[in-house]
Amino acid sequence: MPASILLRRTSALSILACVSLFQAHPASAQKTEILNLSYEKNPPYPEAQNPQLPLEVYDPAFAEILGKQPALVHLAKGFGFTEGPVFLSVKNSDEGFLIFTDQINDNINLIRWHGLTPYNTITPASWSEPVVFRHPSSIADGQTADLNANLLTAETTGRRVSITKHDGTVETLAGSYEGKPLNSPNDLVVKSDGSVWFTDPSYGSLQFPQEAFLPNNVYRYDPKTKALTVVTGNLQMPNGIAFSPDEKILYIIDSGAIQAPRTYYYDKPHTIYAFDVSADGKTISNQREFAVVYPGFPDGMRLDAKGNVYSGALDGIHVFNPKGKMIGKIKLPKQTANLTFGGRDNNILFICSSDSVWAIKLNTTGAKPVPQIER
Repeated sequence: MPASILLRRTSALSILACVSLFQAHPASAQKTEILNLSYEKNPPYPEAQNPQLPLEVYDPAFAEILGKQPALVHLAKGFGFTEGPVFLSVKNSDEGFLIFTDQINDNINLIRWHGLTPYNTITPASWSEPVVFRHPSSIADGQTADLNANLLTAETTGRRVSITKHDGTVETLAGSYEGKPLNSPNDLVVKSDGSVWFTDPSYGSLQFPQEAFLPNNVYRYDPKTKALTVVTGNLQMPNGIAFSPDEKILYIIDSGAIQAPRTYYYDKPHTIYAFDVSADGKTISNQREFAVVYPGFPDGMRLDAKGNVYSGALDGIHVFNPKGKMIGKIKLPKQTANLTFGGRDNNILFICSSDSVWAIKLNTTGAKPVPQIER
């Protein structure tokens, strides 16, 4: 999703260093906290006095996913525009870390997750207030973790996919193709073979003083050979990207309907496309329309273990079954960009929606296992 501030050079603070800072030096940690962020007893939506949750069920399958007592919980607000959530679980514990980006403020932020004890539900004791994990971030956008739980980040003005290792060092995983700088990497996913697949639209050149030298491609990066290859160049503005649980289908969002901030062209794509993945797992074919998302346009997406697709949209999260039928919505008050599954049991859906972060416990699990780190 496009942002609106200028490039500054990237620096990093490792996950473990951030945790150590928070535990050993609480006074110092306070200096890195985002101001005016706190748990709200009465968040803006859903209204506490209104018994109706903003959940729309169009198929019994979605009612089963929501369970008997669904609760959408507001974790934090006060950000510019949140994107790129990734959850890292601490081995052999209920603890974890939700790491997400804020493009407007050029931050990567971190929320420490404490789990669902003692009531097996999300309560104010389930999380701590956000802290800044990295600033500046080169207008970080989508994020994921590799097979070793290193953080991978798509950087808009950094024009690269970066890797943040456990010791805090930040390196460039992919920054150019055929001698030309990437446009502005947007979102990414890691396949079970370790390969990194990412989208590279030209949103960066529409907002910042940087020229796009390449077509709007989708790439595959092979960490073993360091080779970067184009898997498709047939989308106007490739955006969110995700694999089906068996990795035989690759879903890619085309958000061509938005060409720059405050623009919308209904006759341009606001579509999720499906592609068949080759037997060797290196190429894709048979592009076909999976779902058209409106109002607005799709942005980021994730899948659950049954192959249902969860996509950010103007009015919240749209959920489609594997055949492309919408089975339900999680309504939110503002434009919703991205989401991820996490928690010890991989059944918490964390949602980045404009200036806020939300969570809901579901009766399903994410398609990909939760990456784990040492305490």
